[in-house]
Amino acid sequence: MEIISVKVLRGPNYWSTYRKQLIVMKLDLQEAEEQPTNKIDGFPERIQALIPSLYEHRCSEKKPGGLFERIRKGTWLGHVIEHIALEIQSLAGMPCGFGRTRSAGKKGVYNVVFAYQIESAGIYAANAAVRIAEALKNNQPYNTEEDIQALIAINKNEGIGPSTQSILNAAKKRGIPYKRLDYNSFIMLGQGVN
Repeated sequence: MEIISVKVLRGPNYWSTYRKQLIVMKLDLQEAEEQPTNKIDGFPERIQALIPSLYEHRCSEKKPGGLFERIRKGTWLGHVIEHIALEIQSLAGMPCGFGRTRSAGKKGVYNVVFAYQIESAGIYAANAAVRIAEALKNNQPYNTEEDIQALIAINKNEGIGPSTQSILNAAKKRGIPYKRLDYNSFIMLGQGVN
């Protein structure tokens, strides 16, 4: 698999009008396009053992365990990568729940779209999710704890503190847009002249 590009979205976009913080990773599955998860020996068992918390992902089945059910029936690795990227961010204390994987118009190439709380964490999660999926596909051992610890460090260094988060929660509740200006909790409330 090859990552063609990773883009950070920071406002209303093609994928969602109200989910403004999204990563769009263009991913070429290459030979994995011919290998949905149900055709990779042992893949469902390996992913369940490596990241058991994915059980909570309802996916299109709309029930706990829905993602694992889809994996057993057969889904593309791009879809699995979307869920891995969301889950490792959540395990690092940055819960994210929105994701979509859609064809990019060329055979084997997909737009893998998922939410982030911190840009650099979203970019890290995109790359880590591809590494994890490759290891699972190739039946190679992988330590997700290293990625989760790296994401925790990003959250600690670049995340918003509790008092600033309270202000942002109040702004969200009132429909006030905001934009983070740096990594020192400087936040611009409002947009344009408002």
